[in-house]
Amino acid sequence: MTDQLMSTLYIVATPIGNLEDIGMRALRILGEVDFILCEDTRVTRVLLDHYNIKTRTISYHQHSGETKVNEIMDLLARGKNLALVSDAGTPGISDPGGKLVQAVIEKFGGEVYPVKSRSAGIPPEAELFDGVKIESVPGPSAVTAALSISGIPTDKFIFMGFPPHKKGRQTFIRRILESDYPVVVYESKHRILKLLGELQVISDAVEDKNKLTSVVVCRELSKMHETVYRGDLKSISEKIKADKNDQKGEFVVIIGK
Repeated sequence: MTDQLMSTLYIVATPIGNLEDIGMRALRILGEVDFILCEDTRVTRVLLDHYNIKTRTISYHQHSGETKVNEIMDLLARGKNLALVSDAGTPGISDPGGKLVQAVIEKFGGEVYPVKSRSAGIPPEAELFDGVKIESVPGPSAVTAALSISGIPTDKFIFMGFPPHKKGRQTFIRRILESDYPVVVYESKHRILKLLGELQVISDAVEDKNKLTSVVVCRELSKMHETVYRGDLKSISEKIKADKNDQKGEFVVIIGK
């Protein structure tokens, strides 16, 4: 019987704040894989040290170039099992994890590679490289966490990620207002008040059917200073402006109709 070499890329969700919000399967896999690919190795190390996981880490983030991607591909081709994590939440949701998954699918998806055509280092007893399995290890996500406590009907919704900083920002906001379904976006502490103000201005200028009637802003979900603001844009903006501490952290904004 011919030996075959198979590797797995695990997409592992990690806590968005509270370190207790991680599954037993995720912890097992993080401890078993050969390497963990991290958006920021320092951030991931806090989680790993908390659970006494000694697995080696490799940096992979939005600025990683072709050399780093090739390094990862080579590890997979050698039969190494890897776990991909982001700083918080589920990889691939508004972070570079999706690009890596796409690259792995394009390179390995559904094909069998003769060992002689691969790089050196593949075990000689393995006559065929049988590809890479991509496996989800689901868990925390800021999108679903915010929706679950929003009080807004969420049988259908649209997730639009982070608004553009400059070019296309007004078009982005208009699309939010034109949506027939609740829209979820992320925003940073640097632009949260700007976003709420822009939504207010455009909402005031549109027809009644596109005016915003229900907004929920979630700050620092699952962390010590978690705060949830509900109501209209003006009142929420005033509450956040009133305390500079409320302008810190990470925000999820749900815009309903």
